[in-house]
Amino acid sequence: MSGADGSAGDTDAVSAQETVQEGTLVVRGEGTVSVTPDLAHIRLGAEATDSSADNAQSEVSEQMNGVRKQLEAFGVKEENIQSANVGVYPYHEPGQEGEEQFRAQHILEIEYEEINNVGELLDAAAEAGANRIEQTRFALQDESEAEQQALQKAIEKTKGKAAAMAESAGKESGEVLQIAEGDAQIQFPMQEAAEEQSAAQDTAEPNGTSVEAGEIEVVQYVDVVYQLN
Repeated sequence: MSGADGSAGDTDAVSAQETVQEGTLVVRGEGTVSVTPDLAHIRLGAEATDSSADNAQSEVSEQMNGVRKQLEAFGVKEENIQSANVGVYPYHEPGQEGEEQFRAQHILEIEYEEINNVGELLDAAAEAGANRIEQTRFALQDESEAEQQALQKAIEKTKGKAAAMAESAGKESGEVLQIAEGDAQIQFPMQEAAEEQSAAQDTAEPNGTSVEAGEIEVVQYVDVVYQLN
């Protein structure tokens, strides 16, 4: 697998078939590159349960004020923070009877560019009151360069395959007549924390939460039509 610069790693595969149209070859190529993400999508927030809906909502509001201050301290811009879920709902503890409770919740979706600081941000948010740390998904701000690298590798792989196929038929592969690009497939690394964390900081490692971004894999497919001489 290639590194962040999209350099070599022969995970590419190529398949090919001769078309029914006489005198041409259609060769399918697959190119893969792996790149380091430069953007994190973080989903976190706070929730509280109380017999009073107002009290539950007030508690969540206080928690979220602290969370937003920490996000600001980490350089997260206001335009990169969106509320994903806000509300107060009747709540009953599963399997238990008693007075009706109310659960208030406020979940944020955050875009954060400082990939290496994601763990520290999560720890700070948890300490400030975030007791819902749901998901961190890593992405690229611009996917086009990785897609182009994968496309170039896919096209390059078809050349040798076309030559081998033509030779096996006692002929030679000629010029490229047509290139058809397929949709790129992008696999994003993700870290899930779907279970409720009433004290999220308790789950952190002694030296802080460690978040490994991993790599994003971009796969591109092409069908290249060669002249068969």
